[in-house]
Amino acid sequence: MISHYPRFREGAAPGLVPKLGGLPWGLPARLWPVCKECGRPMSHFAQLPAAAPELPLAQGEVLFLFKCEWDSVCSFWELDAGANTAFTVPQSALGALATEPPADAKDGPPAVLPELGVVGWRADDDGAPPELEEAFYDDARYFELPEELAHPHNWASAWRTKSGGVPYWTANGVQQSPPGRMLLQIDNWVELEGGGTAEVANFCSDGTAYVFVDHSQSPPAYSMFINR
Repeated sequence: MISHYPRFREGAAPGLVPKLGGLPWGLPARLWPVCKECGRPMSHFAQLPAAAPELPLAQGEVLFLFKCEWDSVCSFWELDAGANTAFTVPQSALGALATEPPADAKDGPPAVLPELGVVGWRADDDGAPPELEEAFYDDARYFELPEELAHPHNWASAWRTKSGGVPYWTANGVQQSPPGRMLLQIDNWVELEGGGTAEVANFCSDGTAYVFVDHSQSPPAYSMFINR
């Protein structure tokens, strides 16, 4: 199946550009999410405007991802613990400046994650035949797949951050799988153009974030979790 693999560089141009980390562009302050476990503001993890075919959101929508990065180590990896979130905002509802994070009354503002700009996308076959797509969402069936199908690139970093196709699971398989289908996944480490790598956030050193979208709901419902 065809997936789209982003290319990254350190830093990003100002404005509504696809990126990881940094500050979200124009996000209304009232929409900045708060961790349900510790009650403090989450850290901005990604802003990704709709782009076809690389990121098939509704036209004019922007996907925002947030996660808790405080040292209290809330359950940011869990699907429904309230320590991460994924949601879209119409581009027309965004402002014209970067949004500064709100400050916790005691501990101040949350950590600002390293800003990594998306400079392009590479379309490539993820190695999964379309007729086996369902097996990638069922743990028992997934572990029956031949190794060359379940992990066609031997967990190489360049293939673990992508949009579309089937989930490229960690060695632990389908630990969490919400309704819908995977929209994108982001590995703990990404490769940079020109060489080198960058850690995107605290994913317990070797985790991968998965963002799912459930189109059976109106509007579509987004969710995020981290598998190791």
